[in-house]
Amino acid sequence: MRLQARLALTVALAAAIAILVTATAAWFLGSNQQRSDVDNALIQAVSEPRRTVDLEGLVANIPVGGRGADRADGAPQVRGRFGGQDSRLFTRVRLVVGDQVVVDEGLPEIETPEAGEDSRIETVELDGQRFRMASAALTGPREGTIQVARNIEDLENGLSRFLRQIIAAGLIGIALAALLGALVARRLTAPIAQVADAAKAMVSSNDLPDSIEVTRGDEVGELAMSFNQMLAALELSREQQQRLVGDASHELRTPLTSLRLKLDLLDSTPDLPEETRRELVASSAAEVEQLGELVTELVDLATDPTGVEEQPAAQSLSRLVREVCDVVELRTGREIDLTIAGNEVDQLVRDRMVRRAVSNLLDNAAKYSGAGTPIRVAVNGKRIEVRDRGDGIPEDDLDYVFDRFYRSPSARTRPGNGIGLAIVRRVAELHGGEVWARNATDPAGAIVGFSVGSESA
Repeated sequence: MRLQARLALTVALAAAIAILVTATAAWFLGSNQQRSDVDNALIQAVSEPRRTVDLEGLVANIPVGGRGADRADGAPQVRGRFGGQDSRLFTRVRLVVGDQVVVDEGLPEIETPEAGEDSRIETVELDGQRFRMASAALTGPREGTIQVARNIEDLENGLSRFLRQIIAAGLIGIALAALLGALVARRLTAPIAQVADAAKAMVSSNDLPDSIEVTRGDEVGELAMSFNQMLAALELSREQQQRLVGDASHELRTPLTSLRLKLDLLDSTPDLPEETRRELVASSAAEVEQLGELVTELVDLATDPTGVEEQPAAQSLSRLVREVCDVVELRTGREIDLTIAGNEVDQLVRDRMVRRAVSNLLDNAAKYSGAGTPIRVAVNGKRIEVRDRGDGIPEDDLDYVFDRFYRSPSARTRPGNGIGLAIVRRVAELHGGEVWARNATDPAGAIVGFSVGSESA
């Protein structure tokens, strides 16, 4: 059974149980209250006359047999002597004083209650109709029995109608509850159904579906949000895969072709001069090393460098840059002049990524600077700048130096692959910063830098 059907059935069943319990309680409370009111009135009617009915006068004025003629309709005058009781509370009366039946309106003869015995109450059937009858013993100088009864046909018929109405209302309530349960279940499971449909579409079409619209903040909404996040991650992964394939095919083709030609030459020309052979082997080894570096940079550029495993941490940016400078100095043998300006405040950065960006800037400056000239590095707040002593960047190329694989015509004869500055821009963007490049004068050179956050933050 589908989840939506189970939820709808559960809601309907819960509502049905609640309605059934409520209706049953209402029926029992209402019917018991109605019957109790009748019984209490009858008990009061037979209790009061034991003290208030003028039995002496009553016996004297009403003939034996109970059918007095004091009123035109022949009703016994005993109704007016019940101590102010409303005669509508009872419809028949039977009064026995001693052995004499004083009033008899058709009630059944009963055994005379014992003196002091509580009033009896029971249901009797007379002439095909139900009566509720109360009986009590008279007290005082004249012993006897007083019986009063009320026709409860209308009451029972009314209670029967009330029961039918409760049943009908309960059935309608259950039907409405089932409808409401279906609507609620449909609304609750809509995001789940969308997730399931999207997953099926993704499997069948091998394509990523559109994101699911999230309009709620409960657990089901969180499920839809998690699915959207998964779709975003899959989309990013696919883009990274396509980017890696495209970049690899673009950048690896030329060095691999060159390496293959050299190896073919070495294999097909066994009588090459030894010096030439050593040059070819050394050149091939250098190209293999460059290929390894290129593959590493391609993977770094293609994958998402947000550092899923590397969380941002507050640390001294100047200390980080100084450590990178020390490493590059040892590796390249170039002098690096570091200047720290402004107040040193720890910045929230991803250590490995920022080190890679700074290292790329320094390597780029070392590549384009003249031999023996120092590389100048400046750290100011969240900004890092590297200045070389090269020929500068052509004005037409300033807007493109951070693009992947872009290399100006003047730089194509130098080693490199156009990925280093693209990685710098990616790092800056992921830290909420920016990149810049401009030419310097006196002395000439290029100034390239990035920031790890907005200046106003």
